[in-house]
Amino acid sequence: MASGSGRQEGLNHMNKQKKFFIWNRKRAAAAIAVTAAMLMITAFTAHGGDLSGEGARAAVLLSLGAGLFVLLKLRIGRIGSALLYLLLPVAALWALENYTHVITDLAPLILVLNLLFFYLLYGLLIALCGSVRTGVLVATLVPLFAGLVNYFVVDFRGTPVVPWDLLSLGTAVSVADNYVFTLSQKACFSILVFFWIAVVASKSTVRFARRMPRLASVAVYALLLCLYVGAIQKSAVQSFFGMDTTLFTLNVLYRNNGIAAAFLGNLRFLNIEEPDGYSPKNVEALIAQVRAESEEQPETEAVSQAEQTEPETGNVSQIEQTEPETESVSQTEQTEPETGNVSQSGQPESETEIVKQTEPETETMIQLEAGTTVQAAAADYPNVVIIMDEAFSDLSVWGEFATSEEVMPFFKRLQEEAVGGEVYVSVKGGNTANTEFELLTGDTMGFLPTGSVPYQQYIHHETPSLASYLKSLGYRTTAIHPYNRSGWDRDKVYEQFGFDEFLDKNAFGDPLRLRGYISDRSAFEKIIEQFQLKGEDERAFVFEVTMQNHGGYSRETPDFDIYLTLPEVTNKTTSVVATEKYLTLMNQTDRALEELITYFEEQDEPVIVLMFGDHQPSDYITNVIRRICGVQEEDTLEFMEQGYRVPFVIWSNYGLEHRYYDGISVNYLGTLLMQNAGIPLTGYQTFLGRLMEDLPVINGLVYRDADGSFHSYDEQDGQAGELLNQYRMLQYNHLVDTKNRAEDFFD
Repeated sequence: MASGSGRQEGLNHMNKQKKFFIWNRKRAAAAIAVTAAMLMITAFTAHGGDLSGEGARAAVLLSLGAGLFVLLKLRIGRIGSALLYLLLPVAALWALENYTHVITDLAPLILVLNLLFFYLLYGLLIALCGSVRTGVLVATLVPLFAGLVNYFVVDFRGTPVVPWDLLSLGTAVSVADNYVFTLSQKACFSILVFFWIAVVASKSTVRFARRMPRLASVAVYALLLCLYVGAIQKSAVQSFFGMDTTLFTLNVLYRNNGIAAAFLGNLRFLNIEEPDGYSPKNVEALIAQVRAESEEQPETEAVSQAEQTEPETGNVSQIEQTEPETESVSQTEQTEPETGNVSQSGQPESETEIVKQTEPETETMIQLEAGTTVQAAAADYPNVVIIMDEAFSDLSVWGEFATSEEVMPFFKRLQEEAVGGEVYVSVKGGNTANTEFELLTGDTMGFLPTGSVPYQQYIHHETPSLASYLKSLGYRTTAIHPYNRSGWDRDKVYEQFGFDEFLDKNAFGDPLRLRGYISDRSAFEKIIEQFQLKGEDERAFVFEVTMQNHGGYSRETPDFDIYLTLPEVTNKTTSVVATEKYLTLMNQTDRALEELITYFEEQDEPVIVLMFGDHQPSDYITNVIRRICGVQEEDTLEFMEQGYRVPFVIWSNYGLEHRYYDGISVNYLGTLLMQNAGIPLTGYQTFLGRLMEDLPVINGLVYRDADGSFHSYDEQDGQAGELLNQYRMLQYNHLVDTKNRAEDFFD
């Protein structure tokens, strides 16, 4: 009797379970798959070290609960499905925002604007798929993966995804294996919520079998979505909803506007707007003005910086101009930053630096008689080498910190002996091609959409550049990049810029590699090889973009040992070890540069070398140095720009008068190089040389006036506004209005 009673209780228990759960092989497999996937995401997050005890328990419960919910005997009809349509997009919006910030950051009208997009997206895909269950699943994949990609992009480069990043997918994939992917606890819960959205929607039984109403719904939703995307790019709509339109810091823009609205709103920047007052006729008048001024004062223009204040230290650089008739380079008197072998500091010993500069006699552009074509004899000029070194920077700009040995002693010695200083770039932690663009064209990212990549968006025709100009003077022009030739579309852009040849990683036989990348030592040896291959009566222009110091410093590799350390830091966290690896790489570059300069010192032919960094490393490296130096976050333009400072040096084997530039921008480097090389300037370079006197820094984020003060582009009054608009018109003519381009002015 007892045995029979027990069996009966068991049967009753199973019957009760069958009332609430569905037990079959298909449903069990789905439940196991969902639970396993969610537990794997939880374990992956915990492995990265960013999941608390309570967070881990909550994640496990959500994972197990999702599996049980799949088994639950629940059918959601039309009324329930309508509620799902109202509620699930709200949950999806919460999960998307939660990847990098919180939904409560959004103002009420901004929240409505973002929700509207989600309702249109989910409605379109439900109608298109013909069922609530399938439509919600497909629609949920969009914010799930878009948010995840944006999360990793913010983590690696410090700024969110923008529309033109879609053009860079090939480049991103090619370097992705050098980064360490980890999830934060917030990101983990975002993904788990997306799983729950799909699981809840799977209980809907609503389908749309009638074809014509479905097609009509698809057409209506598609039309509304297109109207939404078009409207959100309009200034009137953005103003009505109170959207943040300041492109100054993309992270703040995305936080204030919501990821979806911010991304779609930025679509309007895929095309460059005409500057105020732009017309080919006005450009001709401006060019005539530049030429007239050049003829009036052909030898007295000084490329200088007026009195300016250093962001961190308050030190003042006063630059006095003299105009001797015979000097073609300047005389400099200044106090350099300390260069001891232990203390890495960006602080000058003296509060005042005085730099006296005179203009090289070669500033005037080549004058061409009508109907003639003139090629200057390249033999009259030096061989030109430019090295844009990947992530090469002097982190002592953040303050003093101790290292086991000096990081870049040779480079700093060159800065003390030749022409050097600090250059402000437009990018940080990535987007190397934008620094490259500013150098080779003389254009600035300041007049282009924040986050855009001109190489992929705007260079589709032959474009006058430093390479094409030197080629017109008889130089043999060579570009070198020891990695994939298609990265950032360089293979196409270099051809449009006028390079004779492009040597990628396949041009290196058996190079020395560090962390899997071709080392700077091997990269610089390729420069020497090109110098040796040229004819005796040829002059070479070699432009190299290196790869040795590329990001991904946390990744362990067997071909690299750290020897330069931070001795005062005892807690060797992952980020500290990555920083020591980065500093060791900087030292490796410094040693390779010394070998290159030693070689050119022994050559009879004149050679001039420009070397600079494309950007500082990612925040997880610079943050370590900032903590060591006790740097406190400041909400000022001066503080923000500290993250965009990199060093540069111009050296020649025929000797240059020492000059130190305490802050210029990359768009001026080409002009500065031509002046020190004794090569005549183009009209555009002449304009830039004069512009540098009044606005020594014009980069993608700010401009700096002659008094040393930084300004956002919202502040463009008086003379600064007039000069910036002149520059903007010339750049638009150079980069965009190719049909009316003043070719002889740029090249």
